[in-house]
Amino acid sequence: MRTIAYIEDDPDMIDLVSIILQKHGFRVVGFTESREIVPRLESLKPELILLDLMMPHVDGIEVYREIKGRESTADIPVIIISAMKRAVEEIEREQEIKVEACLVKPFTIGELLNTVNRVMGGEAEGEG
Repeated sequence: MRTIAYIEDDPDMIDLVSIILQKHGFRVVGFTESREIVPRLESLKPELILLDLMMPHVDGIEVYREIKGRESTADIPVIIISAMKRAVEEIEREQEIKVEACLVKPFTIGELLNTVNRVMGGEAEGEG
């Protein structure tokens, strides 16, 4: 089973996304606290990270930079999830941060599955 880490301050959102992805063959581990996240990701070794951009205490972009700045986690693809697509586009343009994909809230189940499958390079179980 392929493992996805989801860093999101809203536990209800983690539950919803987890239910959807688990039904399609993924194991989802949710983190509502983004501080000190890299050691936890190093231990988990996920194949994909879903990252909320707007979180209390720590900016999602700071978390992204920390993930990509560590050799052990730098190659893990990251999908940014945000209600503000324009913010992601501006960050990429101005700060040269390259995210693998972006999902804009609210998104459909199809958008979630298509984006995850595209970034992970395969199809989830039950797709087709």
